[in-house]
This record gives sequence, structure tokens and C-alpha cells, in this order.
Amino acid sequence: MNEVERFAAARRRVQRQAQGRTAEQIGGGLVAARAMARQAGRDEHAGPGEVWEVEEWERIATLVRTGSWPVYDVARDEQAQAWRTEGEQRQQAARRARQQRPVRPVPPPGRVEVRVVMPGEAGRRLRALAEGLGWSAERVLAVLAEHVQVDADGLVHVPTVAITAAPPGLEAHRERPPAVYQERPRCGRQDYGDSYGGPALDW
Repeated sequence: MNEVERFAAARRRVQRQAQGRTAEQIGGGLVAARAMARQAGRDEHAGPGEVWEVEEWERIATLVRTGSWPVYDVARDEQAQAWRTEGEQRQQAARRARQQRPVRPVPPPGRVEVRVVMPGEAGRRLRALAEGLGWSAERVLAVLAEHVQVDADGLVHVPTVAITAAPPGLEAHRERPPAVYQERPRCGRQDYGDSYGGPALDW
């Protein structure tokens, strides 16, 4: 809920509480709202909701007093009805925006896209097998998955499967090795050869 929606919710909350109340009762509600706002002001983590409620209590109190209403009626409150109409229009616009968002493409029937991470010894064996055949690890797993069998008792196993080597010229996907930075020594025999006479000293 964004700030505009929170502001609207605070106003609606006050309007529901003020509904059917007299001017004197609304004044009591305003006093209580001001006390809560002062208490919330001492809390550094408090939001502006209490202040918004005070502002709405003040508006309703002025409306009932100047209009000589016997009690507050939100149906007669033109400003409240205008706010409600604006809120409904925002909701409709938000729904239309959600409906117009591009739909994520769905894989065709019978196709499943997965990402598998195999750590430890199982991952090392898979990597070695794939590299030896010239395929990517994903390709090897796909071939094994095509031959998965499930027994009547629920046991899952893969029978012996022959995976042929990749055709010549087809390189398997290999992860880029991590970059290792090695700082060259600032001085030493490696830089100066046999003429190196030891580190220079600054006095």
C-alpha cells in the first residue's frame, strides 16, 4: 500500500467512526485523535497516519458545525464521495495496468525448464562426464531424464544409457574459471635479474 492509499484508508477510517455522531461527539473524537497523534509523535518509528486522522476529524467537525447537521452522514459529504470516486478510479486503472502487462511465455506442453545445482561429489562426477563427452552438464542430465523410469512401488531409477560423444567442433559449455590476481613484487631478482642487490633503503 503506497502513501496515497494509506492516506485514503485513514480518511475512510475516520469517516466510519464519525458516521451518525453529533457535533459534540465528533469533537470528542477529535480530542482523542489529537492525543493519539501527540503520543505517536514521541515514537520515531511512527508513521503519519495519526496526523492524517486528526486532519479528517477537523474537516468533519467543521463540516457538521457550519452545515448545522444533526449528525454526520458520509453520504451527504461531497468531499468524501469525491475521494471515494477517485479511489475507485485508481483501482480500476491499476487493474487495467495489470491486465495489460505482458504475459510470461508458457513452455510448450511436454517441456519443463529446470535449473539444477549439484554440489559435492555428484557435481564433480557430472562435470567430468560431460567434459569427457564434449557435452554440457545440462545436456547430459537431459538425456538421463529422458530415460527415467518409475516402478509400481514408486522407486525412480535410470537404466543404463549410452551417451555418445559430441560431434567434432561442437564445444561443450564450460564455466569461466575465476580470475586470480597476483601482484608482482615491487623489487627483487624476478624484476632485476642477476644485478639485483637487495631492497633499497630510504633513510
